Amino acid sequence: MKHTNLAILITALLSSSALAHDIGHSHKHVEGGWNTDAGFVSDVDVKSKLWSPRGKSQAEIDKRAAYIAAFFDAGRTDEERKQDAAIKAKYKDAIVINSLMPSGVGIQGIKEEKFAQAVAKNRDNQIDVMSTTVWAFEGVNDESFQTTLDKTDAESSKLDLVKADSVEAIRQAKQEGKMSIIYNTQGADYIIDDMSKVEWSRDNGIMVMNFTYNNDNALAGGGQSDKNLGVSDLGSKFVKYANEQGVVLDCSHSSDQACIDAAKISTKPVIASHSNAKGLYDTGRNLSDDAIRAIAASDGVACTNGVGLFLNAEGTASMSDIAEHVQYVGELVGREHTCYGSDYSHMYGDFLKAFISVVDTYPPEKGFGAPTQNAGGGDIWGVARVLEDKYDWTEDDIKGFLGENLMRVYQANW
Repeated sequence: MKHTNLAILITALLSSSALAHDIGHSHKHVEGGWNTDAGFVSDVDVKSKLWSPRGKSQAEIDKRAAYIAAFFDAGRTDEERKQDAAIKAKYKDAIVINSLMPSGVGIQGIKEEKFAQAVAKNRDNQIDVMSTTVWAFEGVNDESFQTTLDKTDAESSKLDLVKADSVEAIRQAKQEGKMSIIYNTQGADYIIDDMSKVEWSRDNGIMVMNFTYNNDNALAGGGQSDKNLGVSDLGSKFVKYANEQGVVLDCSHSSDQACIDAAKISTKPVIASHSNAKGLYDTGRNLSDDAIRAIAASDGVACTNGVGLFLNAEGTASMSDIAEHVQYVGELVGREHTCYGSDYSHMYGDFLKAFISVVDTYPPEKGFGAPTQNAGGGDIWGVARVLEDKYDWTEDDIKGFLGENLMRVYQANW
């Protein structure tokens, strides 16, 4: 019996060690897991801050997903949100934009009902424009890319959303009391073999496109790669096509160097639709000061997101946490280069069950899969309150942050 138990233990240790050596990120194997730049990644404890799903059963992954999901909406109560009434009234005529709402119908299990709930949450909080993801990486769509577009079009029409392709359309919709929707992609692998798909994207209402989702590709370096690759020759052609077709270039999820290169190559302002400041919290999903400066130099904007995982080491997403990053960008390059993209998943638990094991895209060694809070699109008002009260932002500053800064970029591109 003792020999059997010893054999099982040795096998487990060897298996764990082999998995650790397949990580592809800097790590040191220790008892129960491995130490990484992001901290200790446990191979056994589902309640550890970081946990490896490699080699785990779906039951174990589901248990981990349930544990993490419990933290998600814990950043702000409904009572606290009611305190936003005064600032909503003050800026009722302002254009308010959520620059990143995942996701369209058919992305990561999002059905029509969940999409409708997401729209309602944004609409009820006076959001005028919702930029919705319709593609990110291969395998993210439940069926096909085209099916996601078709279903999102149909549901948007049913919900009386205006599929906008100009700032004039957005302002007209605002006057009519309607919310606008634009589409974005958080990666562009699908155009690598056929640049004409940039035009096809624009024709289908995709107004904003990123280079890549976290990983290096043929266009540019990914934000989760240690290589910090810039924009490739092929990526430069993509920039040119995007400029010609009136598609806004986005470098969230791309590397710092890719952001810098894109801003220099592009003849139009570029954006980071949902990225925080690396100067406050150093993680691959955030932007270096040089990247933020490059984006601003193009007359673009860097939109702070509401993901605690990218705000601080504790994973909290209070209004002060978010406002601190907005203020940092404003101090670094000017308040006219700030904005907000919630990146709030409206079915986070289901997303975790399906994608927590996709370690190539969401490596725990880079901090992914940790317990985290997430602020929603409507929490832009709570952030604006902190900017006014704590950092003395003027009405013009707040209007810019709420949406006019992005509208300037949209106007220059579209």
